[in-house]
Amino acid sequence: MPSHNYTWSFEPKLDWSGVYASSREIFAYFNAFTEKYGLKQYIKTEHQVTGAYWNNATGGYDVKVQDIKAGQEISTHCDILINASGILNNWRWPAIPGLDKYKGTLLHTANWDESVDLTGKHVGLIGNGYANSLSRS
Repeated sequence: MPSHNYTWSFEPKLDWSGVYASSREIFAYFNAFTEKYGLKQYIKTEHQVTGAYWNNATGGYDVKVQDIKAGQEISTHCDILINASGILNNWRWPAIPGLDKYKGTLLHTANWDESVDLTGKHVGLIGNGYANSLSRS
């Protein structure tokens, strides 16, 4: 996705390093944004919403959340519910015949391995935007 798609209109970033910035640069933008506005206390990672139910009496949602690390279910309430799970939340490899026999390194944008050095490698890219990529050593 082009970098400007990640930019909040009320928190502009005009100095992206390129049209398609790295995940590290995008993460830094969001991290700075959450620090600036004190939002980290409201963000839960490694949690999964298992149910959200409208409550007529309170005019909001009763939400059940699974803390994946601790293995406990949390019940909470919210007035506004925004689905921000992300398209790559449940990623999987594409259905390509023979992919299981591929001997090279497989990389997926949803589970990227930063330690893989692609310098001088032949890379096959499948998809665009949210893409899977194959690298051959």
